[in-house]
Amino acid sequence: MLFSTSTTTTILSTLLLTSTVFASPLTTITSRDQDDDSNQDIAIFPSANKYDAWAICKTKITKQKFPKLAAPTNDGGCVRYFQGIDMTGVVTQVNLYKKDGINSACDCAAACLDRPLTCTNWVFKHTFAGATVDQNARSCTLYSSPNLPTGVTLKYDTGASTGFNLLLPSSNPQAGGDAPLTFLDMANTQVDKYGVSGFVTRDTNGNQYC
Repeated sequence: MLFSTSTTTTILSTLLLTSTVFASPLTTITSRDQDDDSNQDIAIFPSANKYDAWAICKTKITKQKFPKLAAPTNDGGCVRYFQGIDMTGVVTQVNLYKKDGINSACDCAAACLDRPLTCTNWVFKHTFAGATVDQNARSCTLYSSPNLPTGVTLKYDTGASTGFNLLLPSSNPQAGGDAPLTFLDMANTQVDKYGVSGFVTRDTNGNQYC
């Protein structure tokens, strides 16, 4: 088969254009992050060897107990927490006490990790439920929604909602507000520095973070 000079030029131009189109996405992706490691505005994350300096519950919340835990070593631990802050919520509220095996914040965080389908935040604090209920000890509350900011209020359609429990009438609608502190007394005058709350989540690969 014979081709004219103009036909040959057209074919070569088409091939060149096609190869350029296919190559462009790869070139673009490669160029996006080529300088990120040296860019202090982008590379803001601590290295893995800094994890232990911030992690609580090491050797208690481990990769042996939670094989998909996203932590750099088998010792595990959680780094997503707020000391002395009640990062609370109202949806899917589960209350656990000393009688349920809650003796520390680590037990509370582990209880949340055990419920990846319903729990995203946990609080270890005094809830003043009464000595017969909580033995005057700090207890654990699990939620699937954290505090809303002050300017946001949500009203839940309980009839169309699924997967929640203990949505108290007093908590619907849910008005946002600043996250409260944890306290040692019902009058909220003595701040509890050992109260703590934290976040737990699971990604689409099944990895858990706390």
